[in-house]
Amino acid sequence: MRPVKSTYVATALQPPRRMIHSTAVSTTKNKAAPSGSKNHVRATFGGRSIFQCFFELNQPQPQGSSGVYGTGTEEVQLLEEDSLSAREGSKNHELRTAPVFTREAYTALASVGHAMQYGVLGRVMEICRAILTNAARSSGSDKNAPDELSRMYVNTNAPFSAVVCGMQGSGKSHTVSVLLENMFILSYTPIGALAKPLCGLVLHFGEGGQASRPCEAAWVGVPTFQGVRTPPVRVFVAPSSLNTMRAVYAPLGDGVVVEPLLFNEAELDAEAFLSMMGVTGSERAPLYIQIILSILRELGENYTYSEFNRRLEERMEDFSPAQIAGLEQRMALLQSFIEKEKEEQPRPRFEAGQLTIIDLSDPFIDPASACGLFEFVTRLFVRADVGTGKVLLVDEAHKYLSATKGTNGLTKSLLAITRQQRHLAMRVLISAQEPTVVHPSLLDLCTVTILHRFQSPSWLDHLAKHVSGDVSRKDAFDKTGEAVILAPSGLDAKGGLLRQLGRRYCCVKIRKRVTADGGASILVQE
Repeated sequence: MRPVKSTYVATALQPPRRMIHSTAVSTTKNKAAPSGSKNHVRATFGGRSIFQCFFELNQPQPQGSSGVYGTGTEEVQLLEEDSLSAREGSKNHELRTAPVFTREAYTALASVGHAMQYGVLGRVMEICRAILTNAARSSGSDKNAPDELSRMYVNTNAPFSAVVCGMQGSGKSHTVSVLLENMFILSYTPIGALAKPLCGLVLHFGEGGQASRPCEAAWVGVPTFQGVRTPPVRVFVAPSSLNTMRAVYAPLGDGVVVEPLLFNEAELDAEAFLSMMGVTGSERAPLYIQIILSILRELGENYTYSEFNRRLEERMEDFSPAQIAGLEQRMALLQSFIEKEKEEQPRPRFEAGQLTIIDLSDPFIDPASACGLFEFVTRLFVRADVGTGKVLLVDEAHKYLSATKGTNGLTKSLLAITRQQRHLAMRVLISAQEPTVVHPSLLDLCTVTILHRFQSPSWLDHLAKHVSGDVSRKDAFDKTGEAVILAPSGLDAKGGLLRQLGRRYCCVKIRKRVTADGGASILVQE
């Protein structure tokens, strides 16, 4: 058969060492092919077979010849020499940043030079591969029961995020206070080893008026054991409830100081103004909100609170009475938190080793307004330079957060902080009775989930979609003071070998507190 010639363009096939110029390609069917078999095709490039071409391409080329890209030895330097050290560095990072670890894991870490500051969270009752039914537990299958001295530690050296949830009276607030003790109490070996205390911010909102109760986190400033040095606690409250809240916190002693929450005009940038006004976007916003946004855009980087007020008063002449009423209502709340007299050298709100509580329990503040103020204070906390790590506690989140009413500014702020926690040296703790109020993305991002007693199937189903563990509704967390801890990046050790917890869970008996417990149940007869 006569060979059929076609043109070959060297664009799809580019050999690694030498370029092939366009040439003629001949394809010939093999006449000697056996009957019943497919025709074999032989390709030639300028009279040479494809195998001869590739053999020539792989021969050493003379120095200075054209079409050669180089031997690639320089590229190998970046691929091979550091590969082992890179893997070792990645492994070391996992070990140093594990949020929780057992006593056995800590011993293994210390033996290879990875000792770090830590706090005792509790005693490990068992470590299981899945949350089992009661029958499976009684049979002892699929679980690892540590010895009586096995402990669970929390890593206070590295950033992490945790959700703590459970019914009232299940020990949720006790666990949160234990975590705070581990981060603020120095030189008290029964609770761990803390070389450098953190800086803390607590967001709290409750019932206002005479029925108000202190934020339970404030009791961390009240010691109950000799030798315990508690951190200073500063509580900032709404100016309209200052005297009432001072009376509420008076039983905690001199270690807890109550002050009015006031901001100076220098702190009120455009973003802060929008947060405190409760403006989360321009969609479906009232007309006066649209005008506020327009003024802020006009001012841009030249924004000042006084200039904004001047322009707003000019625009208000065109407002209807209903619009003026809505605007004045929001502005009145904002102005109640602005200081009237400037201090020459105001004391910083946030300091290393200090626990700062923002308690907005006030009959004139609704949950939406509280979220706006919390968002602003949280932004100030992130910006503050305190020279140590930080911890942000969102206390009793079910009272002001909601995952069903859209994503408000505070939730967006929490999501941003959690995503950047390593760069911000931030630990985020979210305490809530109902896990359903926590935004699903927050549950996905949190590195530790601590579950106390609850029996609601809907709560369990909600968690099962977002935690890395096998959760069964047949299992009831029914023991007060015990918690189920899910921490995929946590560490355990067996036979001296470190391993991550992964989808296994830990049953932990939370340790006793060394500070006063302000959330104990009030009984008729003890």
